[in-house]
Amino acid sequence: MDKKVVKKIAGLFTLLTVALISQNTFSQLVTINVELDTNQILIGDQVNMQIEVIKSGDASVIFPAFEENLTDEIEIVNISGIDSAELEDYKTALYQNLTITAFDSGLLYIPPVDFLYISKGFTDTISSSANYLEVFPVKIDTTGTIRDIKGLYKAPYSLGELYPYILALIFIGLLVWFIIYYIEKKKKDEPILRKVRPPEMPHIIALRELDKLKAEKLWQQNKVKLYYTRLTEIVRTYIERRFEIMAMEETTSEILNEFQEREIENVNYSILEQLLNLADLVKFAKSEPLPDENITHMDNAYAFVKNTKYQPVEQELTA
Repeated sequence: MDKKVVKKIAGLFTLLTVALISQNTFSQLVTINVELDTNQILIGDQVNMQIEVIKSGDASVIFPAFEENLTDEIEIVNISGIDSAELEDYKTALYQNLTITAFDSGLLYIPPVDFLYISKGFTDTISSSANYLEVFPVKIDTTGTIRDIKGLYKAPYSLGELYPYILALIFIGLLVWFIIYYIEKKKKDEPILRKVRPPEMPHIIALRELDKLKAEKLWQQNKVKLYYTRLTEIVRTYIERRFEIMAMEETTSEILNEFQEREIENVNYSILEQLLNLADLVKFAKSEPLPDENITHMDNAYAFVKNTKYQPVEQELTA
């Protein structure tokens, strides 16, 4: 057996013997346990070294400040924070984990870990038990069998690599769509781009509808009820679009109350009141207005729309 390995094993047994003979004077106050997940690894593998310290409530235990290497042969890969947990009998458990590795094969000695103990002005050093780690080299195939060279593995594409191609496909798709759209428009002799017309003002729509109703001459054909139904629909629709009042869903009294709150001019309020009330009598009480009344209410509908149409505020230019 290698002399170096024998020396380390002898040192390990010596430490174990001393630990068994000597009594820890702080065993009732502090318990320290340092263990490895496993004591056997392949070279380069990693193993966790778990540290557990259980102390009484009035004592303080300071963990050592670990460096990059635990020993000359053992490296520290990662050091966790110190966690704590409250136990029974006013005791506290402290935990820390070290991830270690080794790149030298053989039986490696892990010396005791020293902790600083402080209690009621008394300070001393407490050490854990020693450990060992056996590191095995990777087995080498000595059969001499010749094997094929493995092919290259392709890494998956990331979104950043695909992004330019996605943009190119979108651009090509839009270009093809525009070419087809352009050809179709040329075949139909239509303009490529259509001008979007602004929405018509409410009074323009209402006046046009009144012109249509007047041209139909419904009351002259004894269709008085239909005449007043259409007339009030035009006026109510205008009120909805112009004043944002739900006139198509409200009763005559509700509409008039809305205008009272808006302080509409008396003449326009009177026109609207007479028109809506007469229309209700025709539709629900089968009233028969005179021909002059039919003409008058049509004229009044024109007047109401023109008098209440939207007027842009002209800003005076100041010198």
